[in-house]
Amino acid sequence: MRLLVILIFIAIFIQIANSAPKMDTARQLFYDAVNDEDKLELAIKEFDNIMKKEPAKQGVATTYIGSLTMLKGKHAFWPHKKVEFVNEGIKVMDRGLEFEPDNLESLFIYGSTCYYLPFFLGKGSLAKEKLKKMVSLLSKERINQYDAKIMVNALNFIIEKIELSKEEMEKTEYFLKILKP
Repeated sequence: MRLLVILIFIAIFIQIANSAPKMDTARQLFYDAVNDEDKLELAIKEFDNIMKKEPAKQGVATTYIGSLTMLKGKHAFWPHKKVEFVNEGIKVMDRGLEFEPDNLESLFIYGSTCYYLPFFLGKGSLAKEKLKKMVSLLSKERINQYDAKIMVNALNFIIEKIELSKEEMEKTEYFLKILKP
């Protein structure tokens, strides 16, 4: 009888663990959605689930949803709809940063999303602002709170795409060395 009770508890635990939304899964869906329009709504739904089940991740999840909203513009047919999605996505990403204005992952998602927008939308300075803020916030304590692989990708992106001052470049390269084994 005890064995049966233990097995039931184990099965319930496994079911709960497997049903809980996971950031890694949501992030993968996000990156898949960049090239596959069919993944957009699934990714948004996954981040919505994360917000419901893990309120502490509401800021970063909202930022991802904003980026995904902007990505809808890539697939929209009419130019005015493209612009609507971009403007709506920026508002949603702004809400994400209201929850956690210094979240490095959110700043990277926001900045890199704006970076890839067409130049005529005028969001290049917004991209630079968010990515430079990320660099300004780098510290050993802060960077260790995030997934190392994401931070390595973010720092490499910043080095390659954003014009940095000498001090910003040195700081970024320093943290990149810390994160790489």
